[in-house]
Amino acid sequence: MNFKRTRTTAAALASTVPLALLAGCSFFASLQPAPGPAAAPAPPAVVSREGLAPITGEQVERIREAIGGKTPSPAVAKVVRGASPTIESFVRTEGCITERNGAVLNPFAAPGRLFDGTGFQGGPMAQMQYHDKTACVTVKRIQKWKMVSPKLLRFEVVYVGDDGEEHSIRRHELMRQPKGGWLFTR
Repeated sequence: MNFKRTRTTAAALASTVPLALLAGCSFFASLQPAPGPAAAPAPPAVVSREGLAPITGEQVERIREAIGGKTPSPAVAKVVRGASPTIESFVRTEGCITERNGAVLNPFAAPGRLFDGTGFQGGPMAQMQYHDKTACVTVKRIQKWKMVSPKLLRFEVVYVGDDGEEHSIRRHELMRQPKGGWLFTR
């Protein structure tokens, strides 16, 4: 193989292509795909490497509505309002767990209460036989708010699969931390 000749040919092509494009060469223009309808934006990754499905804007809004819903007393409502950023983030993550990786919930866990990283059984999708495991489940409601003590809040989240009427109920506890925040104990 003659490398000098190959380099010369490559250099000639490299300088010819831009000139041909500038000159409006119809051959190079014909190599471009024909314009068609506007392409839809690429869909989000189906499942992240952490084993989380992508959540929709409607599902996020449903979580916010459920957190802001009816509580049994003004005192519970006040605690829920203060803890709502943590509750929302936790519920958003929990409803999208597709694998048995509970470790994705550990940023919301109280000290000494880490979630299992390999054999986690608590994700709502695990109980749904027909739900598409590449999509998050939707919060139907948050219920049974109860202040067990001034530092411990219990509640249930009812999740429903969007492709059927399968549902899952998850029971949770939030504990007030010494520095003021709220973290999950279960």
